[in-house]
Amino acid sequence: MITPLYKYHGGIHPAEEKSLTRSEPVLPVPDPAEVVISLNQGIGAVNRPLVAVGDHIKKGQRISECFHPLSAPVHAPCKGIVTAIEMRPFTHPSGMDNLAIVIKSEPDNDTDSVAAEPIDLQQILNDLPAEDIVTRIRMAGVIGLGGAGFPTSTKIRTGTQARIKTLIINGMECEPYITCDDRLMQESADEIIRGIEVIDHLLKPEEIMVGIEDNKPEAIMEMQKAAATSSSSIDIVTIPTLYPSGGEKQLIKILTGQEVPSSGYAHDISVLSQNVATAQAIYHAILEKPLTHRLVTVTGDGVTRPGNYRVAIGTPIKTLLDNCLISDEPVEITVGGPMMGFKLQSPESSIIKTVNCLIVQKISSLPPRPEIRNCIRCGACSDSCPASLLPQQLYWASQSRDFEKTGELHIFDCIECGCCDYVCPSNIPLVDYYRHAKGVLRSQQREKAKSEEARKRHEFRDDRLLREKEEKAKKLAKKRAALKAKKSRGSEQESDDNSKKEAIRAAIERTKAKKLANSNSENSQPTDKKDGADNGQS
Repeated sequence: MITPLYKYHGGIHPAEEKSLTRSEPVLPVPDPAEVVISLNQGIGAVNRPLVAVGDHIKKGQRISECFHPLSAPVHAPCKGIVTAIEMRPFTHPSGMDNLAIVIKSEPDNDTDSVAAEPIDLQQILNDLPAEDIVTRIRMAGVIGLGGAGFPTSTKIRTGTQARIKTLIINGMECEPYITCDDRLMQESADEIIRGIEVIDHLLKPEEIMVGIEDNKPEAIMEMQKAAATSSSSIDIVTIPTLYPSGGEKQLIKILTGQEVPSSGYAHDISVLSQNVATAQAIYHAILEKPLTHRLVTVTGDGVTRPGNYRVAIGTPIKTLLDNCLISDEPVEITVGGPMMGFKLQSPESSIIKTVNCLIVQKISSLPPRPEIRNCIRCGACSDSCPASLLPQQLYWASQSRDFEKTGELHIFDCIECGCCDYVCPSNIPLVDYYRHAKGVLRSQQREKAKSEEARKRHEFRDDRLLREKEEKAKKLAKKRAALKAKKSRGSEQESDDNSKKEAIRAAIERTKAKKLANSNSENSQPTDKKDGADNGQS
């Protein structure tokens, strides 16, 4: 099947620099004497430890929990004893410290194979409800291994709700130097395809495409062989090499011709994408094997043994580089690729799930930092921008601290690919300006959100107090009315009682008068007779 390809705006052809490692087979790195597992992996909130200092833990044991939807738990990559839970250097551009669990490793004779015997994946999927499958992926700590580290379970759950039509698997690996995904596809294509089958089972998309740049012929061949044996219909698509074709929005444009809306998401246009390494991790999760190791490209003239290494999450970077025979000369270490990576602040920091490459270069071999000159308005940055932005205007707005203007220019659509930096003849560090502007805007948005939340709480409080006042007034009015009615009934009762009393009193007076009258009448009659008798005798 020939898939029609589309072109996105911009893009560049930097030197690939992949020959040092692309032909070297993956080598396992022995578990270090001490692993330092950061509790902040990916883009989510910091996890909460589930273990305490002195605890004996098993390999693969879950050692943290999280409740934030953008977080995933972490697991012990080796057997050992928890020696500390403390702040340690974090692999981040800021070089800040972060809470980490420190484990002193112990020898472990358990096999590290994913499965000792053939696994009937389809039977497992048919026996498990979809929600249980997603839960397995979450509890295995799987996050995106090719980008910012977005939790895979959350992405898939969103996909099930959005009705995904196109599933895209990203095998582009377009940044210079990095070859870990290339080697993964060459050596573990079957596991990647099995992971794609899991996603297919959950999302039931209409089409599945795996995008791979044409500079990876061996990986393309192995993926085609594995896809041919799959129960899912998977199209392996060869794409011309151009940076940054591995960006999610750019790859979607290439394969579907659709554009993700500004400030929108892929699922808004019924598309979901995953990295090839993430697909393999999904397959392992279904077999209840958590994400404890990953492939890392170690390259550059600062190491004697460049290559791709299977490394335990939590391995100190210094330990890994010593294993690769780092140069005695002063070196500069870049985490990630040369275009979108960042300078490592401390070699004492450890490997986290999103670290895919370490570029070690002798400082003596680095070219001098070029002089920054004024913008000459050549427009090269706009021509190369894959997001079709206006880098020149974004730079001016950022430089003048007109951050509201940068928002109007859609600065959050910038993927920080560095194309504008690469082509700028004035050597202006444009991406640094954009990152600063984004940070300020995010801070302003957070403050605005806090103010809005405070305003809502204040209004709610005022409404509550007014409601309580009105309810109290109603109760008081009702009570007063009842009291008035009671008094009214009391006055009427008293009036009735007085009337009755007056009637009784009148009756008594009449009775008394009547008795008195009768008494007087009786007394008067005998007197008359006596008087008459007396008169008669005389």
